Amino acid sequence: MKIPFLRPVVPPHVFCLLAGGVTYAGVRRDPPRGFSQWRNFAYPPNTVGAGSSGTPIFTREAIAQAVEAGRRLAEGRLTRASVLFPDSWARILPLEMEALPDSDDAARDMVQWKLKKLLPGVTAELSVAFREMTGAGPDSARRVLVAATPADTLRSIEDSFEAAGVRVGVLEPASLALYEGLAPLLGARSKGDYGLLHRSAESFVFLIARDGTPVFFRQRPADEDDGDHEQEVRLSLSYYTEKLRGPGLSAVYVHDSLHGNPLSADAFPARLEPLGGRFFEADGTFDERIAQRPELLPAFAAVLGRN
Repeated sequence: MKIPFLRPVVPPHVFCLLAGGVTYAGVRRDPPRGFSQWRNFAYPPNTVGAGSSGTPIFTREAIAQAVEAGRRLAEGRLTRASVLFPDSWARILPLEMEALPDSDDAARDMVQWKLKKLLPGVTAELSVAFREMTGAGPDSARRVLVAATPADTLRSIEDSFEAAGVRVGVLEPASLALYEGLAPLLGARSKGDYGLLHRSAESFVFLIARDGTPVFFRQRPADEDDGDHEQEVRLSLSYYTEKLRGPGLSAVYVHDSLHGNPLSADAFPARLEPLGGRFFEADGTFDERIAQRPELLPAFAAVLGRN
């Protein structure tokens, strides 16, 4: 039974799994918001393997140092945490469905069947999470945004943290944590549809949202990316306008860790707004820490948006 008026407890602890290591962050929710602590640790040798799809398989030893440090910094109060991982470890894409069953299990089975048809080269077992998107109009098919991740990778993450005494709550790709965590704030700031662009060394993600619901989503992993992100934006906006009948964007919010390859504002039909401390009543060190460790922004959003 849910107790009225009490929000679910969301721990302030977040672990960001990266290609070469793990970053622990302790998020401070109350103004001045920011990070009470953060540390980055390289994976010890021979503690991360490769799964059937090439994504990592984790052992307890891979994350033990980060967990132990987080527990010391939290004075022992670290039994639950959110865990984020790079977008490139998942396939995130919109699907059109002629119908979607009311049962969650039946809907998941249908989504997985559709994925197998779209991704015939992927033979590994996939763990699927999805949510409905805003349709193109009253006669449009139902659309869902799907995140499909190799199940062996997700199981190894959960098992490794559980073996270290930490129960995993949220477990999702960085861009979805960024979007879901900041959607209430960005939606309130925007007059209409807005874009969110998340760019890292591993992938390029551009999404458009309306009233807290995704309208458009495009992901390009680094191994499929030719680096012309401005062209990706133009193609995305053309599809949004012509196929989805989008009315236009009021703003595009940017989290960009590729500082050596800046985006041109000319590619966007709306103002670009880099995400930073001024959005969050954050302390004076917030932007500096995000510049040093870009994964901290999705970590911050994962806690802020579920508070």
